[in-house]
Amino acid sequence: MFQLERILVPIDFSDSSLVAVRHASALAGHFHSEVTLLHVNEFLVIHPATGPLGFGVTSWEAVRSEHLAARKKELDEFGAVELSGIRVKRLVCSGDPARIIVERASAEPSDLIIMPTHGGGSFRRFLLGSVTAKVLHDAERPVWTGAHLEDGPSLNPTDIRHVMCAVTFEPQSFHAVRWAAAFAKEFGAKLTVAHAVSQTPPNLPHRYAFQWHEEAQHGTDERLHTLLIDTGIHADSLVVSNSDVPRALSAAAKEKGAGLLVIGRSSAGKASMRLGSHTYSIICHAPCPVVSI
Repeated sequence: MFQLERILVPIDFSDSSLVAVRHASALAGHFHSEVTLLHVNEFLVIHPATGPLGFGVTSWEAVRSEHLAARKKELDEFGAVELSGIRVKRLVCSGDPARIIVERASAEPSDLIIMPTHGGGSFRRFLLGSVTAKVLHDAERPVWTGAHLEDGPSLNPTDIRHVMCAVTFEPQSFHAVRWAAAFAKEFGAKLTVAHAVSQTPPNLPHRYAFQWHEEAQHGTDERLHTLLIDTGIHADSLVVSNSDVPRALSAAAKEKGAGLLVIGRSSAGKASMRLGSHTYSIICHAPCPVVSI
């Protein structure tokens, strides 16, 4: 049975964080989950100091205590309306945000991390912020994110009626397909398993390109059916062919009206390849939220 008992939502008090809270609230209401709102104070990392500071401040400890108290008060009030009736824990920590988010997700343990690609901090100018990128790279838990959470087909994840799962036939794809299938079944959503065939080999003569793509598509279709048989999952299969894999998957998700795109991250044993070559771009181009497993 598919269950999300604990959901972790990192908070930086931005509008994007509030949207993440709404997504978490909808899922928590369905699964009776406990939601943890976690704020990691970056101020303490950027401005380390000790001893007398002048200007009426006697010590760094005084600044630290005052600052943490202010953030705690802000966090206690953040998302109060959206999380009404939901079991909520609110935590304020100091240190490296990505490291603490990953550690907290593992310690609880969390069944899902929900966070935007960027927030209101110093990395907002990047489409995929530094903190989110590190969490995606290091976290063992599924991460729900997206560059356009606010613009998705529905602000309520429980209204999703079509789930698309993009696979690469690596071992992690089996985990991604099973997660996507369980989520789709829970909400009565349609499931499509997709694979993108990339560009032709660089040394292939142009006259053979059509035949190569035709054979590649046929072979991929067979592999998709084998994957579904091996996992015992009933789903539609889709093969897209485009040299730009992220844009091809984005276009397919948009055309199919997918409300959620599920992708697999590489196994923990391949730390240097954890995200794969297309993960960042897929998340940034996807027209809907993306869960990476």
